[in-house]
Amino acid sequence: MRKGRTRKTLIVLGILLLASLVLAAPALAADIRTTDVIVIDEDVDDDLYLFARSITVNGTVHGDLIAAGGDIIINGTIDGDLWAAGGKIHINGTVTDDVRFAGSDLKLGPSGEVGDDLFAAGFGFAAEPGSAIAGDTFVAGYQALLGGDIAGDVKVAAAALEISGHIAGDVQAEVEEPDPEFEQWSVFMGTWNPYMPPRLVGPGLTITEEAQIDGKLTYTSPATVEIPDEVVGGAIVYQTPVPDDVEASEVEVPEVPTGALTAVAIVTLVVRWIVGTIRNFLTLLIIGVLLLWLVPKWLKEVVQHWKEKPLHSLGWGVAALLAFLVIVPLLFFVMIMLDIILGVLTLGGLVGIITGVFMVLEAALVVGFWIVSVYITKVAFCYLIGWLILKNTASAWVDKAMGIVPLLIGLAIFVLLRSIPFLGAFFSVAVTIFGLGAIWMLAWVRLYKPKGGESA
Repeated sequence: MRKGRTRKTLIVLGILLLASLVLAAPALAADIRTTDVIVIDEDVDDDLYLFARSITVNGTVHGDLIAAGGDIIINGTIDGDLWAAGGKIHINGTVTDDVRFAGSDLKLGPSGEVGDDLFAAGFGFAAEPGSAIAGDTFVAGYQALLGGDIAGDVKVAAAALEISGHIAGDVQAEVEEPDPEFEQWSVFMGTWNPYMPPRLVGPGLTITEEAQIDGKLTYTSPATVEIPDEVVGGAIVYQTPVPDDVEASEVEVPEVPTGALTAVAIVTLVVRWIVGTIRNFLTLLIIGVLLLWLVPKWLKEVVQHWKEKPLHSLGWGVAALLAFLVIVPLLFFVMIMLDIILGVLTLGGLVGIITGVFMVLEAALVVGFWIVSVYITKVAFCYLIGWLILKNTASAWVDKAMGIVPLLIGLAIFVLLRSIPFLGAFFSVAVTIFGLGAIWMLAWVRLYKPKGGESA
């Protein structure tokens, strides 16, 4: 018995080691640096992770750059994506792909270039004259100053928006009402934020005579604004904010007739359906066999909770899903705030540790929840269905071959129902929610039962 348990343990460790090597390969290949001040003057032929109070990149990074700290200055070239969080983030060089950054003072300098989309979240974002964004631009915060060239569309949700550059696409903006007392209270804003942008503008939408919008301008504001003539090439649409207690009217979308499918297209769809069904069946079968082999008691207890308390499973499943959707962005927000605070306090050496801990925690949470919700809940449902069918028809087959027979029956039923267009997706979501609830109830019992036993 001990030899069998040892063999199982070694096999499981081997599988986990192989999986960890595959999943961790990109991270192991990355260049990670943490210190108080980081200056990159050389070329880096890898993904680069930087965590410090002050970060300056003058060289070329042939990969993605992930940075967090107080001051982050990009003077060189990022041959990939840029992910950054900090107090001040200025891009004076080139990012060949997407830019995603969050902070207080976000700026694309006169020589700054972005090869694809830009996502900015924070107090203020400025694209200075001479800067260029090749894709779409998304901004959320207090203010957005767009003075450069933007080749794509622009979407802004901010109190203040000023456009003085050239936007080739459409502009969709939601701004606040102008505040006549802005000049009075704005002088105190720098006292609580040392990373305040050097130039502040009052709430509302401002479009200068030097601006040029080739597409359509749609802005939502409590008040209309004066727009210079011939600045907007497309239509100008003004919208008032929808009150919280008023529902927006529904817009009927005309049905688009579909063309006739050719014989080749039909055969392709059928083949894809068959291949997808077989792939799902085999994937769940492998995971189910592993669970029956390694943790059969645990799996059967989950099924028991599901069978005995289906309504409880539904309620706890919804609660678990909502909790996950809240915790993941909350952890990311807390990480950014801690990085900014540490940068302000000149404790850049701790930024790397804090960010690393939160990144590992986020990754473990997301991967674990994904495995449980996508695979384990489905396996538990399949075993439950097969067990219910065999219980009253052929009970002798329930426990044969580790319980694989009920698993196979349930898998056949599940993959067929899951493959039904539209209804299959809703069915899969329902199974996930019920399964999450059953797993949560079992975890609660496992944690609570020892305490109850001691008190008794």
